Amino acid sequence: MTLLVRDVMTIGVPVCRDAEPCGRVVTRLQRENRPVVVALDEDGMACGWLTRAQLESAPPTRPCGEVMDEAIPTVSPDLPVEAAVQLMRERGVEYLFLMHAWPGEPRPAAVISLTAIERQVNETAKPV
Repeated sequence: MTLLVRDVMTIGVPVCRDAEPCGRVVTRLQRENRPVVVALDEDGMACGWLTRAQLESAPPTRPCGEVMDEAIPTVSPDLPVEAAVQLMRERGVEYLFLMHAWPGEPRPAAVISLTAIERQVNETAKPV
């Protein structure tokens, strides 16, 4: 059986406003033990993403929009995880996002991490 992105993804992605201070967002991510966040613009549309490490290294009062990566790396839920890992390597990221576009512009729906893929593959490989 081929393991797909949808088998490993985590539904629900933390979000913040692009104008929100980095310090406030990193505190929330630390409290919720979440590694990434998607930034939303004033219209509530996804406009970038940040890792907790990026936020921790930014000045706490700096707006997230000034340090975020605007190119949100996305993936399809039906893609085999091996292909997702290859995409991550090619893009130099450890996270891919699944976006839904109904209604209108894309919004974050789920996230997949390299760590989650590795953990799932290791669990699947264990003898029963």
